[in-house]
Amino acid sequence: MTPTVGDFSDARQPARAASPPTSRVVHIVELLAGADQPALTLAEIVRQTALSRATAHAIVAELTEHGWLSRDPATGRYGIGPGFLALARTAGDADHLDRWAGAAAHTLCDRFAIPFFVARRSSTDFVTLAAHAFPPHLAADSEPHPWFRNGNRIRIRPPICREFIAWDPSDARDAWISQAAEPTRTRLRIVLDVIADRGYSIERMTDDHAAIIEALNSLDAMPETLRTRVGDLLTELSVIDYLPDELDEEAGEGVPVVTIGAPIFDDAGRVIAAMVACPNTTLDVADLHSIADATRTAADEISSHLR
Repeated sequence: MTPTVGDFSDARQPARAASPPTSRVVHIVELLAGADQPALTLAEIVRQTALSRATAHAIVAELTEHGWLSRDPATGRYGIGPGFLALARTAGDADHLDRWAGAAAHTLCDRFAIPFFVARRSSTDFVTLAAHAFPPHLAADSEPHPWFRNGNRIRIRPPICREFIAWDPSDARDAWISQAAEPTRTRLRIVLDVIADRGYSIERMTDDHAAIIEALNSLDAMPETLRTRVGDLLTELSVIDYLPDELDEEAGEGVPVVTIGAPIFDDAGRVIAAMVACPNTTLDVADLHSIADATRTAADEISSHLR
């Protein structure tokens, strides 16, 4: 993973050029999105914005095309459209998710004295590390967690980020699995079913786990052919999750665990984030289940807030 790059001072940035066309669009959207704002005709929009009729018509036509505005064919009046409302709901959910998940991460961190973070699905192919919490004895830049930085992005690539895939429709799961090396695909299918059943993923701890995650996250800089070969090799080197019988076998000597990830669902049942515990050590099976159950319960509670 790539460490977060700090912001440069404003003095290093070029002066912002004004954009009158953008201002006009924003003006119309703000006008129609106002509290208790009734739908307006084009003529009323022109009067309240002081735009020319041609300019106002071009803007509202484009906004209507994208669903940000809607036009009542009976009256010719324009109001806020379903596309804008969906975007506003998504933004609202994101704000709630940060607040609830951040509080939950700190509560869990205090309880178990291990780091917790929230991974948010920032696009189809990436998750971003968001709210995080560290116990007092472990600094955020400590050696055991060199990849654990707020704002880091991780590509949803086999075999990692399984908790984001296990609840996907079968075609989406198949597409994700198809990116993995052929010898690992059968295990991936089994593991996804296990994760969906128990409610969380478990990342095994190996001597090279941090290096493997770092390498997987940097593959995009490689040519396509090399990226595929290196990705397959890294996947083959990874021991993917734990199956129930494997946890039973490890019970006597303890279970090496890097992370435990439980999904957070939106109101449509899609996994939009995960609450992630970071033991990064060998755990007794009872301790593993205790952390995992608490992590899953916290994720479920956050999901209930988003429904």
